[in-house]
Amino acid sequence: MAGGRSPITCHVLDSSCGKPGNNVPVKLEMLNPAANNAWASVAYGLTDSDGRVGTLLDPSHQLVAGIYRMTFQTAEYWAAKGVTGFFYPYVQIIFEVAAGAEKQHYHIPLLLSPYSYTTYRGS
Repeated sequence: MAGGRSPITCHVLDSSCGKPGNNVPVKLEMLNPAANNAWASVAYGLTDSDGRVGTLLDPSHQLVAGIYRMTFQTAEYWAAKGVTGFFYPYVQIIFEVAAGAEKQHYHIPLLLSPYSYTTYRGS
């Protein structure tokens, strides 16, 4: 990857306070059709003080085409903030790395509040 970055990165922004979502556990998995569509663990990370996980995968990691799932453990984040009554204990974002696009960079932003979230393909 150009710049020596992980081929998949993520970013959590807490839209309820306008600050980065730090210390959010993140898990990356890939769907394995050969194993009855079970999810296989690929990587784990924790968002930094800027709400980012930029080192989820080694920069030399070669992505393969397929369906990926990124899980953000938001219950742990809200509990650490003293927030009770949140609606989403975790957020799962499922996305595809298409055949022929394995060398692209995939950035998964999550805009989070206790009662809603949104995402998009970042750059």
